[in-house]
Amino acid sequence: MRIRTAGIVLLALAAYSITVEGGQPQLQGSGKKQVWQPPRATNRAEPIARPRASIGGGANGVYCSAQWDNGIAVHDLGYVPSGLKVSVTVESFSEGFNPVAAVLVATIGQAAGNTIKTTTFYDDDSGGEGDALVAFVAPQAGTYLLMVNDLTDTTVGCYRYQVAIG
Repeated sequence: MRIRTAGIVLLALAAYSITVEGGQPQLQGSGKKQVWQPPRATNRAEPIARPRASIGGGANGVYCSAQWDNGIAVHDLGYVPSGLKVSVTVESFSEGFNPVAAVLVATIGQAAGNTIKTTTFYDDDSGGEGDALVAFVAPQAGTYLLMVNDLTDTTVGCYRYQVAIG
């Protein structure tokens, strides 16, 4: 039996306990009621006291990169019709974190020649002070995804992002 979790999920099990080995939950018979929580990160990013004000208005939240190699964070920007201007600002919220951002849209199936065709927009420092600003006109209608990581892929950090579509 495999268990997959998303976010923080608590499971109460009557006949099984769960241990985590190598990042994968493992079931073991026990007969006792157990409560399972995902393992806690040991390398946590601390937000800086005063973030820069490059994001005007509300941001979509504060997020942190994952603590493993190539710990890319992925955010669903939703459906965007073709021809609309899209601007995504990613602002560092942690000391030493240098965000890079990519926005992509994928086409699969016959329209992509039965492969996966992706269109990608990437930026490192166009937002000023090391922050990313990805700006483009949507070339096709579809669901767009934002991916964020540290430029060197060595620093765990927090960031916030703002999307303007119009």
